[in-house]
Amino acid sequence: MRRFICFIFCCLVVSASVHAKPAFDKSHHAVAKFPLKISPNGRHITDNNGVPFLMVADVAWQLLRRLSYNEAIQYMDIRKSQSFNTVLVQLLPNLPSQKNFAKISPFQGNNDITKPNAAYFDFFEKTIIAAREREMVIGIVISRKSWNAVFDAHNEAAWKDYGAYVSKRFAKFSNVIWIVSEEEYQSASQFKSIAEGIRMHSDGQILASLNTCSPTNLNDSSPNRSDLKFIIPDSTVTPSEYAALANWQKNSAEAALRPFLIANSEFPKEITDQSVLIRNQAYQSILSSAAGFCHMSTIKNFNPTWKINIGKDGAEYIHELVKILKGIPWEYMQPDGPELLPDSTDRADIGVVSLSNKRMAMLYMPDSRPIKLNLSLMNGSVFGAVWYSPRTGRRWDGGQFKGAEETVVQPPDSQPGWDWILLIGTKQ
Repeated sequence: MRRFICFIFCCLVVSASVHAKPAFDKSHHAVAKFPLKISPNGRHITDNNGVPFLMVADVAWQLLRRLSYNEAIQYMDIRKSQSFNTVLVQLLPNLPSQKNFAKISPFQGNNDITKPNAAYFDFFEKTIIAAREREMVIGIVISRKSWNAVFDAHNEAAWKDYGAYVSKRFAKFSNVIWIVSEEEYQSASQFKSIAEGIRMHSDGQILASLNTCSPTNLNDSSPNRSDLKFIIPDSTVTPSEYAALANWQKNSAEAALRPFLIANSEFPKEITDQSVLIRNQAYQSILSSAAGFCHMSTIKNFNPTWKINIGKDGAEYIHELVKILKGIPWEYMQPDGPELLPDSTDRADIGVVSLSNKRMAMLYMPDSRPIKLNLSLMNGSVFGAVWYSPRTGRRWDGGQFKGAEETVVQPPDSQPGWDWILLIGTKQ
């Protein structure tokens, strides 16, 4: 608790004299130590030393099929420079008829999963080593729904042996986490068997589940248990559906005490500039108590234009997202009730998280407008405010306020379409 009081005082007082400067000094960014772990409270991820790890993942489904080793290095270097720390890769090609970049099939014979092709998995090992050298996590997606017909032709013993083979090959790399598909139309025993095989050699590494169905069909009644959950919609989702998904996952995570990450939705091709929408969903995800953010764009398929598009579709704002959150104790904040926002319109549009002691709250505003706050619900009599711009990562002093029932705050710039993070906390 003393840390929070000191942090609030430093953040709110020092920022008052630092107008529009970066939210944190990159030299203080602690390098994550692997393997990753689940925090004792079951709500976020930590490194091997117990330091909170904000997972910033990029969906790179077809990396093994579309990129050479040198191109994979180029891709990871760019994502690293953009502050990504995790890459999610399909271990198997997108379709059973396909091969990796080196034209090698994952299995011998007619996709007999009991006969893995060692050369295929050797090719991936080099990429994992390169990621480790860059202090990046590789999320290995062991199974995907496009391979259901192949896996359904085998039995539980074969599924377990496949999981064990993959685990034995890659568990020696501490920067690996395992991801197993768990869809509502898959047999629950498939996840169970593959997971059991992975755990035979994984030595405590995180095992996550993956769900790609739409929010309206999402079902968390599976008897299987994973350490972490990824929700990556595989179809276009409306803003209201995405908000419902974030809220559903928040409530589910609170009940199950399991960290989760939600990817941004896919958007209609008619929307040529998706960056703002993806940025909005990134903060919406964080404020729903996610353990980070999962970025998805056309890069996942590595089409010929990927080197041009890699700096677009929201990726240009990831560095600012990380920079802002590094200056905020996000790992201790949980979604708050709507009472802090007296206006019903604000309640519908603005996300709020706060510390359990009610001494600090963080709000995400999707546009520039004055809002009312009921500061009497927070713990303190005098409060300081700091504004952050998700567009630039910069911050502004927001002034001081008394703990009144109705306090009006105004973003430092009222340009339409600009979104804002407001950090407000006691100065005692």
